[in-house]
Amino acid sequence: MKRNLLRFGLVVALLGMLISCDMSMDSSALSRSMSASTEDASRKVEKSGAPASFTATVNVYQQLGSVATEHKGDSNHYKTVEETLQSFAYGPYGGTIKSDWPLLNGKNVIMNNVTNYNLDPVSGAISGSNHSVIQVVDEAKQVVAVLQANGTIDGSLLGAEISMNWTLKEVLGKKINARGKVGGLFTWAVFNDETMSLEYILPNGTFTLTGTYN
Repeated sequence: MKRNLLRFGLVVALLGMLISCDMSMDSSALSRSMSASTEDASRKVEKSGAPASFTATVNVYQQLGSVATEHKGDSNHYKTVEETLQSFAYGPYGGTIKSDWPLLNGKNVIMNNVTNYNLDPVSGAISGSNHSVIQVVDEAKQVVAVLQANGTIDGSLLGAEISMNWTLKEVLGKKINARGKVGGLFTWAVFNDETMSLEYILPNGTFTLTGTYN
């Protein structure tokens, strides 16, 4: 009888050890599996959610005859109600966008401006606010993206700095979030040393667009 009880006790003890070991292994395996799954998920979120940075540069010029301006009273205050800038090659002006973002690279720009500004007719000093709708177009002049930008203009007719924030409002065939800054120097005239006066040229400027997209 005692021998049978001893055997039974040994069997129970062995079963307990086996079950304990098996549970420990299962728990360890489950822990490793969950950790690996969490790391994989984290990598996927990081890969898909991280915005990409980019830069772009383009030279734009004023489309001749596109400007309509309101003169506000007897002051030096003006407002353009219509103005179109573009980058299609025209003599020494214009050129396609150069960018490390394929959506923009090699495309052209059509930019519609509304500028609220003060202009000193003697010194040529200019300052004010600027609102732009920037259309990015392909070789067939199909709009592939639309950006909206708002900011300031400050300087003179010899060169005024434009600084704006922009957001992507529309994009062809995709859903993309993008935003950033655009800045550059826009010039209406050069100084003629012989005549000691301003000499007007085709208004143009080179803009740099920076930002992120995802």
